[in-house]
Amino acid sequence: MSFYFAQIFGILAWIILIISYWKSGSSKILYLQIISCIFFALNYFMLGAYTGLFVVLFEIVRDYLYIKIKSSDKVFKYSIPFYIFIAIFSYSYICSIFCVLASLCDSYALSKKDNRTVVYGIITYLFWIIYDISFGSYGTVVMEVFIIISNLIFLYNSYSVYLRSDGLRVEKGLSITNNMLKIFNSLDKDNYNNHFLWSIGKEKEIIKNNKSDYIFIYDSNEIVGYVNFIRITNSKYENITRGDIRIRYSDIKKFTKKTGNYININSISIKNIYKNDRVKKLVIDAIRGYLVRKYKYGYKISGIISVGLDNFECCVLEGSMFRKEKNQKYNIYTLEDKKLDKYLGV
Repeated sequence: MSFYFAQIFGILAWIILIISYWKSGSSKILYLQIISCIFFALNYFMLGAYTGLFVVLFEIVRDYLYIKIKSSDKVFKYSIPFYIFIAIFSYSYICSIFCVLASLCDSYALSKKDNRTVVYGIITYLFWIIYDISFGSYGTVVMEVFIIISNLIFLYNSYSVYLRSDGLRVEKGLSITNNMLKIFNSLDKDNYNNHFLWSIGKEKEIIKNNKSDYIFIYDSNEIVGYVNFIRITNSKYENITRGDIRIRYSDIKKFTKKTGNYININSISIKNIYKNDRVKKLVIDAIRGYLVRKYKYGYKISGIISVGLDNFECCVLEGSMFRKEKNQKYNIYTLEDKKLDKYLGV
């Protein structure tokens, strides 16, 4: 009977893990993976697969550290000795090593947090398949094969998008419809935690009062991404540099030619499948083009600030001459003074 319960727990674990990998762009991934690890632990305990049991118990601790510690690279490096200890302590025969290799690969993928995780995921699941077959966890093997196929399809689609990325076009948002706001909201949900999401109502209110500018990224007639610019108060600008990144309606002002504008690049939100080097360059050029035109039209720019909430945003900002603020909980980037003048071509 324990054999059949083990299969059920294994399948439940993988279902939760599948859901987590489609929840990209937020810490929800890691929370769901912790839950899946609990079911995996029950699965391997009932099968007497103790290396797998120790690995998934360690993954609960490891994933918690990924949530709490800012530097994911450090978490990965510090986890390596524990993997070595587990491999030696619980070694039974050669196949028991494969689950350690699988978890180590998965840990490395979590430290990267970009589309390369799909490739690492395929390698991870191949290692797990070898281990699970050798210890009789057949239910999980079915799910692992399904995930590998899903990731291969994702890679194929990503490559197809990459090939046609040069055909994407950028347009300045002159008018915003309700349907566009729904698209923006959907993109934001895929990229950001709920904590950082604006409601459609708040977006409408800001647009209604001409306090926001947009750039759209189109693939044919489909909006696949957008960039949002807002003018914020000087005090809010300073507060963001100190880590207070929450922006309230009262912090947002209309763009003006009378005084300097402190600009916040509030969103760089792109469909995950379009996050490649070609699109990154397109977005970098589009942002610079917008800001240079803004300056030439008579809007003095005193400083630009943005918070990189995912790896793509951080790469765009780092490729745009922004300076990353040190010792911050969030990835805060600024562009000021001589660097800003150079960026604007002053």
